[in-house]
Amino acid sequence: MMNTLFHPEHGTRRPGTTARRRGFTLVELLVVIAIVALLVGVLLPALASARRTARMTKCLVNMRTLEQAHAMYADANKGRFVDAGLAHGGLGTPGRSWPVALAEYAGGPLILHGPGDNSPRWPTSEGGTSSGLSLEQYLSLTTDGDASNDPPVGNLARWTSYGLNNYLTASKAPPREFMKLASYDSLVKVPRPAATVHFLMMTRGLDGSSFATSDHVHAEGWDDGVSPAATAAGEMDTWAWGGKAREASAVANYGFLDGHASTLKFSDVYTDFDHNRFYPEIAQ
Repeated sequence: MMNTLFHPEHGTRRPGTTARRRGFTLVELLVVIAIVALLVGVLLPALASARRTARMTKCLVNMRTLEQAHAMYADANKGRFVDAGLAHGGLGTPGRSWPVALAEYAGGPLILHGPGDNSPRWPTSEGGTSSGLSLEQYLSLTTDGDASNDPPVGNLARWTSYGLNNYLTASKAPPREFMKLASYDSLVKVPRPAATVHFLMMTRGLDGSSFATSDHVHAEGWDDGVSPAATAAGEMDTWAWGGKAREASAVANYGFLDGHASTLKFSDVYTDFDHNRFYPEIAQ
């Protein structure tokens, strides 16, 4: 049977013709591609921002968990704060470090590897390149009851993304001339716990800083009269969640002695030696 095409004048299809489907023109295809590219350009930054916010929030949760474990530790130790023990040069006392001391108070494994922490100083088992002992290896060797196989304490990988404000430690506290009291190692000695930084984010060591394998900073030395933010960035990750490295606008997470944690600019926690939230006497 012959195919016919509808003719507008006669109401019938023209004999010998077939209907053809109309495709996209080149211009139409280019318009569609441009719209898709525009949508991708708009959505990708939004998705990246959402992922970053999710990681930042997870980091805040980690800090709150550390503060909760620390509160239980202090309660069990007559109000005394946990100490630091991982050196940033030299041998240190790893067994006294807070990652070891808080382990039994966390109600589960401590989450010490923060989201987004790409430090090369992590052991190879945690994505780094360090051949030093991981925390797990250290604990397995020092808790087996055999002191003969205890590891050398100078060969440690990165154990934690987080660190302590050294003003609040017993063994790493600043020299006496930097403080009103000899120590601020217990809650009764701290005037304003809610205003005093306790946990912070340690430098990832991308610039080779030895603080990448430490568990504390030395905040008393940050006011160099030129750029405290740049000096502090050699010890802690001031720009983990935004801003520019080594600048006062850099953004990171901070945990406080009352148990809360906040995302703040460096300028919110430190201006100079007389205006900061690390030294308990002046923290506001």
